[in-house]
Amino acid sequence: ADRDRPRRSWTAPEGEVEERLAAIWAELLGQDRPGADDDFFALGGHSLLAGRLVARVRTEFGVELPLETVFTVAALRRLAEEVAGAPPAGEAVPDIRPVARGGPLSLSYAQERLWFLQQLHPGIRAYQFQATIELSGSLDPGALARALTEIVRRHEIYRTTFGAGPDGPRQVVHPPFTVEPAVDDLRGTPDPGAAARDVIRDAVATVIPVDRLPLVRWRLLRLADDRHVLLHVEHHLVHDGWAFNNFVGELCALYRADVTGGPAPLPEPEVQFADFAVWQRSWMDGPAADRQLAHWRKELDGVPEFLGLPTDRPRTATRRFTGDAPRFEVPAELADRMRDLARRERVTLFTAMFAAFAVLLCHWSGQDDFCVGSGIAGRRRRQTERLFGMLVNTVALRADLRGDPAFRELLGRARSVVLGAQANQDVPFDRVVAAMRPARVPGRQPLCQVMFAFHDAPMRTLTMPGLQVEVTPAIANRTAKFDLNVIAIPRVEQSVGQAGEDDRDPSGAIELIWEYDGDLFDAETIARAADRYQRLLRAVAADPLATVSALAGV
Repeated sequence: ADRDRPRRSWTAPEGEVEERLAAIWAELLGQDRPGADDDFFALGGHSLLAGRLVARVRTEFGVELPLETVFTVAALRRLAEEVAGAPPAGEAVPDIRPVARGGPLSLSYAQERLWFLQQLHPGIRAYQFQATIELSGSLDPGALARALTEIVRRHEIYRTTFGAGPDGPRQVVHPPFTVEPAVDDLRGTPDPGAAARDVIRDAVATVIPVDRLPLVRWRLLRLADDRHVLLHVEHHLVHDGWAFNNFVGELCALYRADVTGGPAPLPEPEVQFADFAVWQRSWMDGPAADRQLAHWRKELDGVPEFLGLPTDRPRTATRRFTGDAPRFEVPAELADRMRDLARRERVTLFTAMFAAFAVLLCHWSGQDDFCVGSGIAGRRRRQTERLFGMLVNTVALRADLRGDPAFRELLGRARSVVLGAQANQDVPFDRVVAAMRPARVPGRQPLCQVMFAFHDAPMRTLTMPGLQVEVTPAIANRTAKFDLNVIAIPRVEQSVGQAGEDDRDPSGAIELIWEYDGDLFDAETIARAADRYQRLLRAVAADPLATVSALAGV
C-alpha cells in the first residue's frame, strides 16, 4: 500500500498559494510537511478528505475548485496552480449560527424522516446503534464517568428528546445531567467473556424511547481487574458514524485530562446540532438546493425504481425489520491490491469497491441499470466537522452496466456518479425521492433497496493513560433497515494521527458488515454473496479489462 512505499524526495512548497495549500493538507492528512510534488491520495487522502479539501479551499481562497480536479490533479504544486486560476466562489452560504432555545426546535430533514419511520413502526430497534469500547489496563471508573458527563454537557444532542408538536415533530433540549454508567461486575462468573456477551445481547435488544432521556446509554462491564468493556448504545436520531468517532476521540481526550490533572483539552462547541437543523431548512429555501435537485433529476431520469434481487422467501407488504449482520474480512493483501487499482485508475477505494459490488448485483439480479444507496457524511462545512448528531444523508448511486463494459470503463462511469453525488450531497434524500416520484410499494424502500457505504470517517489515535483502547462499531442487534446493507470499515483510511505521526493500522484489511433482511434472505445466501464479492475483487484487481459478462464466471 501507499504507506509502505518510500516517499519521493521532498520539495518545499513555494509561494503563498502552495504554502497555504500545504497547511490545509497537513491538517487534513495528519502530515507534518507535505511537499510540492506530493500526491494527495498517496499521502492518505480519500473521498471524504477530498470533499473537505474543496470546502477548505473555498473558505481559505474564496474560489470554487471542482471536486473532480482534486482527483485528476492530485500533486500539491499542480493543484495550487488550479487554485490560483479557479473562478471566484459563487454566492456565499451563510455560516451556521446559534439560535434561540426559547421556543420549539425543528428536526433536521434526516431526523424528521427517521422520526416518522419510528412512528410508523413503533418498537423497532433497527435505527439504534451499538458499539463496544474495550479498555485493557488500569481503568479509573470515576474519571470515565466524569468524561461522559462532560461530553453530555458539551453536546446538546446527547440530552435531546423528540416528540410531536402542533406543526410536526420537535426536539427538546434538556439541561446537563450527571452520567453514572451501570456497572456489571462479571469477575466472579465462570466465563466473564461469555457473560459479557450475554449482557450485551440483552442490552442491545432494549428499545430506546425517543421522547424521554437518555437516547444514548452507557454500561460498564468489568471482566477482570485490568479488563473492562464500555457498551455504547444510542438512537440514530442522535447518531451517525462520524459523530461516533468524534465521541470516542473526546472520551479519550477528556479521560486523559482527568487522570493526569491537565487542563480541559477541548474548545467549547461553536454550534450545536439544533443550530444546524435550523440552518439546513434555511439552506433548502435557497438556489443551491434547487441546483442540486436539478442534478438528481437528470442523474436518475429513467432508472428502474427497484433492484430485483431474487429472495429466499416472498416479500411481504409489512416489514418486520428483522435480520442479522455477519462480518467478513477482505484480507490486507487483496485490499491493498484494490488500493493499487484505485490509485492507477485515479478513483477512490470506495469507487473501486462500489463498482465491483455493482457487478455482483448485476449478476445476482440480471439487471444492468439500478440504484444503490450510500450514506454520505454531509460535513463539508468546517463548522460541522466536530459536531455531534445525525448529519449523514443517503444518496442514490446509479449503477450503469449497460453495454457490457470492461471493468475499467465501469470504474470511469462509477467515478462520475460518485463525484456527482459528493458535489450534490446536501439535498435530503426525501426531497430527491419526492422529486423523482417513484412508485410506492408496501414493503420496499423507494429508489434504493440495497445500500453500500464506507465507514471511513476520521478517527484520531485512541490513547488513554494506562489503557489500551479497542473499538468495535456497529454491533448487530438482529435487525435490518434495508434488503441488504453492506458497510465497509477500511481502518487504514479511517486512521488520522497528529501531524508527523504515521499511526495507521498496520493491517490493510477491510472489514465488511453484511446486514440483511432475515425475512428475505437466508444466512447461507448472504455468505455465498460475500464470498463471490471477494472473488470478484480478486478478478478485477488482476484484470481490470475483463468485461462484466466475462466476470459472470468468477
